[in-house]
Amino acid sequence: MERRSEGAKISAIKAREILDSKGRPMVEVDVWTANGSMGRGSSPCGTSVGRHEAFVLRDGGKRFGGLGVKKAVQNVTEVISKALIGRNVNDQRTIDKLMIELDGTPDKSHLGANAIYSVSIAVARAAANSLGLSLYRYLGGAGVHSLPVPMFNMINGGPYSDTKVEFQEFSMIPTGAESYSEALRMGVEVFSQVAKKIEERYGRQYVHAGHSGGYAAPVNEPAELFEILMEAAEAAGYGNMFTFHLDCAASHFYDRKHGCYHFKGKEVSREEMIQFLHGLAHSYPLFMIEDPLDEDDFEGYAEITKGLSIFVAGDDLFVTNMERLKKGISLGAANAMVFKPNMTGTLSEALDTVYYAKAHGYSIVPSSRVGGSIDDPIPDIAVAISAPLVKFGAPRTGERTNYQNRLLRIEEELGESAQFFSFRTLKR
Repeated sequence: MERRSEGAKISAIKAREILDSKGRPMVEVDVWTANGSMGRGSSPCGTSVGRHEAFVLRDGGKRFGGLGVKKAVQNVTEVISKALIGRNVNDQRTIDKLMIELDGTPDKSHLGANAIYSVSIAVARAAANSLGLSLYRYLGGAGVHSLPVPMFNMINGGPYSDTKVEFQEFSMIPTGAESYSEALRMGVEVFSQVAKKIEERYGRQYVHAGHSGGYAAPVNEPAELFEILMEAAEAAGYGNMFTFHLDCAASHFYDRKHGCYHFKGKEVSREEMIQFLHGLAHSYPLFMIEDPLDEDDFEGYAEITKGLSIFVAGDDLFVTNMERLKKGISLGAANAMVFKPNMTGTLSEALDTVYYAKAHGYSIVPSSRVGGSIDDPIPDIAVAISAPLVKFGAPRTGERTNYQNRLLRIEEELGESAQFFSFRTLKR
């Protein structure tokens, strides 16, 4: 036993600057153990970044337009590495706590959350590999068996779109599927129909990719975009087997100075936004609304959650942060949390937030980031925490299809023990 423990001790940590899926620099870390096991971690940074996320340390200056991460890499090799050499990779919580203390700031701005998170994930993977386990089994235990329902980003709007539609993502959820592999096939087949329906309605010139891999919104009317998605599902032969997810990303069109939303060419109040979203929820099979209001409007979230019998998810609202989650729970704000562990900075903190949310009846929706790498741990973590849903974006971009493929492999590994979340399980 002592020899096995010696073998799990960290012997080396290497860090480097690589490129994410958007061609921007990101931190990548390798953690090696004495027995030769290695775990790799990297820290994605989303295109849409909440104000309350843990701090991503960039270099500034001319190199990479200021987006370089050499400082964060240096912090791994010169500060974090020296403190962790000789530590046991199986002691994740102690290692994460030590890095938090080394940083010494509330938002990890000294060493950089991108440096700390990359090490945290690399440690977890090194521990799993040293035991000969997949990451999902290492984190979830021997009894893990649940596969989430995938959400497919079909049409993109928001501040990164050429159109004027403010809402950022119009997604579809195959709630009528019976397995993950079936859900994935259904999503891909419907996605191919979306382009055809856009072309039929508006012409070939309106069929082009959006910023997040889905199709760019051809019009600025949300209801019309839902009609396109309904037609696509029908054309693919799935009729009412899909429901909708809407990511409003409302903070992007909220005017803090004047306390209103710039929506559809008008200045709109919180109450008017809620009323508009109520209308969509009653007219279409809307299963989840994400970030419907500004990221600091906890009271507004409580109001819209109380008035709708669907999932209301907080992404920018919670940023996978325990204190913000606790505030939301105390006020009844939202009933689901989008889970992005890099937002808080360590795996331990992120998982603590997950289990606290689940204990208070909140559903968890693990999500990858637009700027990620092909080895994002989110698929494994989603299985480990028995998440009911998972967000990977559009079913055609390289790193996103890699996440989908990872879940296909996990489904195969689980075999007959695999349990896919059904619509009945998810329905509120």
